[in-house]
Amino acid sequence: MKLWHAPARALPVTVRPLGGETVISYARRLAEANELPATAIMRALGQLSQGSGYHLFEHDAWLNEQALDRLQAYSGVSRPGLTRALPALRRQPSGLPMPADRPALHIYRPWPRARQACRPCTLRASGRSGPPVMVRPWPSPLICRRHKRWLGTPGETAQYDLSAAGEVLTADRRRTRLLAGSTDRNWAGGIFSTAWQITGWWADSAPDRFPVLSRRWRTRAGALGIPPATRVPAVVTFPEAVTLAEILTDLNWRRHVAMVSPLDLDIFYKHVARRMGEKSCPSWPRNDPLRGWADWHRGKFAGIRDKTWAKAALRPQPFPEIRHFK
Repeated sequence: MKLWHAPARALPVTVRPLGGETVISYARRLAEANELPATAIMRALGQLSQGSGYHLFEHDAWLNEQALDRLQAYSGVSRPGLTRALPALRRQPSGLPMPADRPALHIYRPWPRARQACRPCTLRASGRSGPPVMVRPWPSPLICRRHKRWLGTPGETAQYDLSAAGEVLTADRRRTRLLAGSTDRNWAGGIFSTAWQITGWWADSAPDRFPVLSRRWRTRAGALGIPPATRVPAVVTFPEAVTLAEILTDLNWRRHVAMVSPLDLDIFYKHVARRMGEKSCPSWPRNDPLRGWADWHRGKFAGIRDKTWAKAALRPQPFPEIRHFK
């Protein structure tokens, strides 16, 4: 007889799921809080699509309706509460074969990989001797505001105390407003990722061109406890990435870059330098990623630009409305 053959009943000790947590992580914490083997709840939820060993703790799981009913019964948490906290419960891929005659879990390795949650949050949720809390990077935030702790991007494992770097916390609020204020959140998020890649390249490959930024980044890295010889992690350039993203999502500046003559592009570069705090405009060689972005953006609108300037030779022409330049 399998564990999932037995009726599901509420466990003596309840455990609150953390936002962004994987189903497997939550099942493990629920089991260990009730002094059960670590894989007991996972096996009791339903038939597993693969083995039930400890190697699954970095995986996640999709549940069919019967398995989800069992998780609700064991945890004592309502289905809406579980769905809000556990991203895998919000959407099941279409066409995924799941049995209808028995509770079942489809185990899979999420991408980006699950990572550990904020360590102080884990201590509150599991105690000092409890298991780690594994969360999905995209549904969970970059920063734990409760504990002022940098959690980072999917590829990062280090967590930083932001108590001495308040500008990172402020930048996170600005990024939230930027995404919330856009009519296309995915588009704005993509622009922010581009901006972050650009500032990271500046920090690693062209620090001498940005003396003010370089000093600021060294100071911030020191405040975060990052050794000077270490490759600049993403958190160090995060505030400047938000600033650059605010410029690159500004439709007025996007129209300017797309439509003006090459000589007038210098106005854009000077604006970027001024927003970054540089006292003078640095050089923008061909291999600079911001220059590359501007060239790519102008290429998208080359036809509109050429047609507008051709008509302007006969009669002054206004540029198209800014909504065309996303």
